[in-house]
Parts: sequence; C-alpha cells; structure tokens
Amino acid sequence: MLHVKPVIDDSAERFLAAEKVQANYSQGVDVALYEEERMIGAAHVAFDTDCAVLEGVYLTPDRRGCGFGDFLTRAVMDAYTRSLPLFKVAYKSDYFLKFGFAESEDGMVIKSEEIVFPSHCGGHKG
Repeated sequence: MLHVKPVIDDSAERFLAAEKVQANYSQGVDVALYEEERMIGAAHVAFDTDCAVLEGVYLTPDRRGCGFGDFLTRAVMDAYTRSLPLFKVAYKSDYFLKFGFAESEDGMVIKSEEIVFPSHCGGHKG
C-alpha cells in the first residue's frame, strides 16, 4: 500500500544520500512516499509568500514507470495548494506539462485554482 507523509526527521535526507542524489534544498518540508514501510520516493517543497515551490522529486529506479512519481507529485500539489495561490517547480521539465504547468522564467508554474485532479486520484478539486 502506498502512503505519503511529511517527514519530521532527517530520514528523507538519509534516503537521498543513500540513493546518491545530490540535493541542496532551501528550508522547507520533505515529503516521503512509502510502499508498505519502505521509503521509495521523496519530494522537497519550499515556500514563498504566495506559493509553494517544488524543488525536487525523486523515486527509486526500481519504482519508476509505475505511476508512483505522479502519485507523489499530485499528493504534494494537493497538500500545498489549498491556501496558496500559486504552485511552482524550481526547474523546467516537460514532465510537469501534463499537470497543467506552464514554463516561467525560472521553472514551471500553475495557479492553484487551475489544478484539476482526476477523481480517482483523490484530489481536492475537479
């Protein structure tokens, strides 16, 4: 069973280090994706005055291509767009176009009110 939860210790940092991921994130929140009790993914979200900024998403190589990255991305978007008008990604990637993001000068951006999740994903809008 998959579940996502904010990380309140350094387990996401240890996970990324064990996976040999170079991450230098600003202050914010780590969110972990677990399959049963095994951490298989992590994301980092920082905050600005009017937006949440996704600084990175990582999934173990053996779980890529199964939709788990989409699950983690949507869970993070859902959790951090409820009270902020914008959601940004700190880098450019065509991957985020399918969620409705548009390129900005420093990454990707979407207005929180424009985020629509399919009902089977459990999103808060749509």
